[in-house]
Amino acid sequence: MNQTILPLELDACLDPDHIVFSIYEFVDSLENYYFEIFETQDGRPAYHPKPLIMSLLYAYSEGVFSGRKIEKMMKENLPMQWLVGQQVISYRTINRFRSSDKCSTLLENIFIEFTIKLKLERLVTLDNYFIDGTKIEANANKYSFVWKKATERYSARLKETARKYYFEEIQPMVDAGIQYDEELELDELMLQEITELVEEEINRLNDEIEQYPVKGPDVRKQKRRRLKKHHRKVSKDFLARTQKYKKQFETFDGRNSYSRTDTDATFMRMKDDHMMNGQLKAGYNIQAATENQFVLDYNIYPNPTDTRTLKPFIESFHHLPKRIVADAGYGSEENLTYLNENGIEHLIKYNRFDKDQKKKHKESDKNLDNWKHRVRENTFTHPDGTIYYYSYQSNRKNKSGYTQKVRVYKPKDPDNAPQKALYYNEYYQQLKKIETEKLLSEEGSAIYGQRQIDVEPVFGQIKAILGYTRCNLRGKQKVKTDVGLVLMANNLRKYTKRRKIK
Repeated sequence: MNQTILPLELDACLDPDHIVFSIYEFVDSLENYYFEIFETQDGRPAYHPKPLIMSLLYAYSEGVFSGRKIEKMMKENLPMQWLVGQQVISYRTINRFRSSDKCSTLLENIFIEFTIKLKLERLVTLDNYFIDGTKIEANANKYSFVWKKATERYSARLKETARKYYFEEIQPMVDAGIQYDEELELDELMLQEITELVEEEINRLNDEIEQYPVKGPDVRKQKRRRLKKHHRKVSKDFLARTQKYKKQFETFDGRNSYSRTDTDATFMRMKDDHMMNGQLKAGYNIQAATENQFVLDYNIYPNPTDTRTLKPFIESFHHLPKRIVADAGYGSEENLTYLNENGIEHLIKYNRFDKDQKKKHKESDKNLDNWKHRVRENTFTHPDGTIYYYSYQSNRKNKSGYTQKVRVYKPKDPDNAPQKALYYNEYYQQLKKIETEKLLSEEGSAIYGQRQIDVEPVFGQIKAILGYTRCNLRGKQKVKTDVGLVLMANNLRKYTKRRKIK
């Protein structure tokens, strides 16, 4: 151990197929204009962004996400030392870099360039995008929840309490009281007016007491004390809580909950173990589009279900593929309509597709194919002979504003009928038939079968192999960068293995 030796080049100590060579080769090949956004004339000379992004990609590929541990790798890890040129960058610099908007922009360009690289090397064709989603726990306290229903209940109760308090306690004591409708709910603006009104009355009493002092007990001073009490109640309690609830409603932004620790995260049920015994935790819904197990596009959303993510996800694509392939979580009428209207070829199961293919359903009286539909009479006949007559049309609007047109049919004697009503969505039935024909065809079945071995393993790899089960940053944009780093690190792991095999 104490013998004198000559230092060797670090790359001589590394496996020629080590991932750091793939990371260096790819990042170093990027055009310089991608890094111009980091240039600044202020402060001390900055680190070049190349070693910073390289160090993050390598650390994430090894399942290391902590800034302090990444700094430690620069001191002790031989591949990391080679990658960053034996620099030791402070964990503060690393954390500030990956939390910046500039890093987010750089990462988007990295995904575009990596997709082009895969295309040129014929590792992807960009024909089929396999889409799926998974939930990742946010970097937030699990008991920091704020529920929309609770906020609505408390807000309504506060308005009622504030209204009664004004009419019973304040208005009788103020000569120039504001004449509100007794049924009107006091909002933030009205409470501010009441606060100013009470202040004016207190100032008037102060002037009157100073100008016309009275020996002994003074009724005006008693009134002033009560008014000060009312002023504190309105300004510190009613007005403060009203502003608090207003801010909470703005934060919800169409969601039913959020976390106080990370307001962009929504509480959703997580699958904590293989028995599906989960609990509500603050998290994000990660959407990924893959081909050949490479993630080519990704995004994050605060809503727990996949149904409402397909349209915004497709609109965020850097490249629109020939075909979209997704599971039943995306097969809503709204999504299928959107894809058809925009001419996007797709293979997507609807919600009950698998059950509809079973013998039990095909022979069931719940299968509309076993009913007789008379178009002229506008009736449906149950397999047992019961006739259902058209009653009315129900227009159901969902949260995104899409309206489903459902026709309702009822029999003459609902109490003795096999079912009291029949709900028939003709347009959606047509869409499902088209999807069924495509999915059951030889080509469609082969392509859809590829989905399970293409996109789903990616989530298993980042969670089980890389250990990415919880976000490291807070805020939607920063979490998107965090997720992008781990997905790109996983891409580079796969690329290195594929190149080695090749």
